[in-house]
Amino acid sequence: MSTQPVDAPYRTALVDACRQAGLDYDGARLLRVHANAIYHLPRENAVARVRNASALERMRIAVQTAAWLAEQGFPTLRPLDVIQPVVVGTHLATFWEYLPPLDGRPADVTHLAGLLRVLHRHPLPPLPLPSIRPVGSTAAEARASTVLSESERDWLVERCVELEEGFARLAATLPWGIVHGDAHTNNLLPHHEGGWVLIDWDSVGVGPPAYDFMPIYLRPRRFGYPHSLWHDFCTAYGIEPVKDGDLNLLAQIREVRSLSAFIRGAEHNPAARTELLNRLSSLMTEDSTRRWHAL
Repeated sequence: MSTQPVDAPYRTALVDACRQAGLDYDGARLLRVHANAIYHLPRENAVARVRNASALERMRIAVQTAAWLAEQGFPTLRPLDVIQPVVVGTHLATFWEYLPPLDGRPADVTHLAGLLRVLHRHPLPPLPLPSIRPVGSTAAEARASTVLSESERDWLVERCVELEEGFARLAATLPWGIVHGDAHTNNLLPHHEGGWVLIDWDSVGVGPPAYDFMPIYLRPRRFGYPHSLWHDFCTAYGIEPVKDGDLNLLAQIREVRSLSAFIRGAEHNPAARTELLNRLSSLMTEDSTRRWHAL
């Protein structure tokens, strides 16, 4: 028996969004589907990102911030010069320049640290940039989930409240600036003119720069990377490696926030569902040694 492609709802929205934006979707190729669906539009040399329309305001801020940073000379992926985001029913789409992989060059934490150092020292943009949401939409995603059990849902919502309160107390003691909000090496792309650009501004806001350190800080702790990775990042950024206790709350916040994309993906992706339950059970049982897996 045939099954519907995993990206079927996204592709339908993509076609409608491209028509509204006046873009050619012929030959559109799915690159990835997880928290959103990403397509290459070869006729436009562009990428389309399709996701739930509930993120409209965040996507509007993401597009505006990336466009402004690009004008300032910051190495960022540029949004296309079309009116966007484009809303189609329960989905929305944003459109960006396409940068293909070059010679298989891998990004490493030193490239990321260099870009973050510049970003965190950058003046704030002349647009209303919100304060970062420490755990993002995790609580809302949990409440709406049909995958989580009632006990899992209740635990996660309560945990989000605890972490938000803890973050408010901690953030009052730290300096603030532009924060990317999801800073890891998978959000770097090589530019054809050399160097790297930072992509995926969905979570951009103002907040403590240390919040952006967490994806790298957690790699040894959760993903089995060597501990030297964190030291390499700190050296490239220009700070001394911070002791675990000083970053523990931010690390816990990042762990919980990471569940959000998996909650959305679990509705249609068995691999996302498996990893969601793996991560959530490790948090609920306080198992800090459990290995996590990226999708």
